[in-house]
Amino acid sequence: MRSKEELWDITNRQSTKTKLEILDKVFNTWLTIWNNQNWAQNEWYVLDLFAGRGEYIDSGKKREGSPLIFLRNITEKKDKLRPNLKIKLFLVEKNKANFGYLKTLVDKYISEHALDNVSVYFYNADCNEIINDLLKSLNNYVKNPLFVFVDPTGLQIKKITIQKIINLENRKDILFNYILEGVTRTSGVARKGHRGENLNMKQIKTIKTLEEFIGDDVDVIKRDRMKILEDYVETFISKGLSVVGYDIKYPDRNDVIYYLLFFSQKATITKIVKDIYTRLREKETGPGLFGRDDLGRTLFGKESGVESIQRRSLLYKTKVEYGNWTINHIRGCKHGCKFPCYAMMMAKKFGWVRDYEGWRTPVIVANALELLDKEILKYKDQIDFVHLCFMSDPFMYDFENKQLVPEVKDLTLKIIERLNKEHIKVTTLTKGVYPEDILDKKRFLPENEYGITLVSLNDKFKEQYEPFSAPYRERLDSLKALAQAGLNTWVSMEPYPIPELDKTAQNINDILGEIRFVKKIIFGKLNYNRMASYRGNSIPVWKNNEDFYKEMAEQVINFCQNNGIKYHIKSGTPLSKSNTVNIFKE
Repeated sequence: MRSKEELWDITNRQSTKTKLEILDKVFNTWLTIWNNQNWAQNEWYVLDLFAGRGEYIDSGKKREGSPLIFLRNITEKKDKLRPNLKIKLFLVEKNKANFGYLKTLVDKYISEHALDNVSVYFYNADCNEIINDLLKSLNNYVKNPLFVFVDPTGLQIKKITIQKIINLENRKDILFNYILEGVTRTSGVARKGHRGENLNMKQIKTIKTLEEFIGDDVDVIKRDRMKILEDYVETFISKGLSVVGYDIKYPDRNDVIYYLLFFSQKATITKIVKDIYTRLREKETGPGLFGRDDLGRTLFGKESGVESIQRRSLLYKTKVEYGNWTINHIRGCKHGCKFPCYAMMMAKKFGWVRDYEGWRTPVIVANALELLDKEILKYKDQIDFVHLCFMSDPFMYDFENKQLVPEVKDLTLKIIERLNKEHIKVTTLTKGVYPEDILDKKRFLPENEYGITLVSLNDKFKEQYEPFSAPYRERLDSLKALAQAGLNTWVSMEPYPIPELDKTAQNINDILGEIRFVKKIIFGKLNYNRMASYRGNSIPVWKNNEDFYKEMAEQVINFCQNNGIKYHIKSGTPLSKSNTVNIFKE
């Protein structure tokens, strides 16, 4: 075991030097990017939860620790940073001797460099114990950027502490030292206990520390160390953060000591940090066999690919016939429907996207909740209900990763919850699936109505026209689960295909039989497809598409009337009636 002084001597510890180099580059990048975000407010936060004593010794010379790295970067950029910018730096150190050294060092630096744009707050405490008080000092708001550095010497950071940080509304960027060696060692002790071996008090305490670090919901007995790491990272991913990591290895063997994981809500920052990691790896090992891309593939990383924009307004009264008010808090949709998609055509018309792939790269409205707070007060008395949403999908499915897009899901749930708190009913429509969160009756009103789009059961048709949406069966099962829980469910059978596009389209009763449990159905014809306007006799049963849609609409109406289901046939579709347009106002 190292002495106290040896702990701060990094002469022969290349891993620590690498870590400090990464922190320096990443924080410099963070300052630059956020300084160019005009929508961000002029109060930023930097949290260093294991600040240490502020400096190290390297070959007999002093070397900056994390607190001085932060201060030096701010100093060097002072003239380029916004004139009214205030940065609050929170330094936490549990060890009393280290804390005294740290405070003296930082106070001296601030005084010598006249950093009037920086306020430093010192905490001589365990970060897990004071995290609640610390976070109260932050303005919990999306426009106040937050940088967090988590660099423990072992497994001292509790998962619950991390969760409190990532649950903040602030746009977050987190550099986290995940000590794989510590997890490997302590999980080995846990397995000994599982095998029935006698453990001493120190070993029992070690297992408790591991459980607090990774969360007691993770089974360390059944999972290997990399699966434990993936489970840990998923905590961040599920909250809409993308991640990239750098593996730091032992000097004498090809094994990882720790991963420097970088998490961000802004995908562009993650990509820049990934490039930083790749350049550093190239410096260490030389060029990859296939260039930088090859090096990049060696990094542990997962990116959401969801960017954000700012808007001036959010709530608006829709002209869609069965709508009332609506919110489009996402631009673009990963589902990539090819009917074609009306929303995509409008986005191209107005220059929001250039092409199909551009549309499939969703962008969320970062200030949606802020706008909503203002607009609810303005429009509340005029709103019967709010629909999510007519220009995208509130529970967008990530077909490649077989899950909901975390950023979209989380924002949607927050919007529903905010509207419901004002007793405003919400209707939703998705080609994805519904998360279990919706079942929480304490968060959401029972009056809400949750729908899916279902125009076929033919997987070949879906593959061609709704290629990246959730499978039909998964949509149905998700909706049934809500119905069984007593929630209001509905189905949109629009745009319903013609037989020329889906040979099973005439078997509409097959779909109706699957959705017998819903309370409302909307049916509408396919528009915006050249074959939908075809007036020939390619299918002898029908003279033209008008006859086809009339017969399908009749079957829908008869089914609904026989089963006590409310319905609306959309305008332009045969048998449409204006007296059913208020289907969601009733």
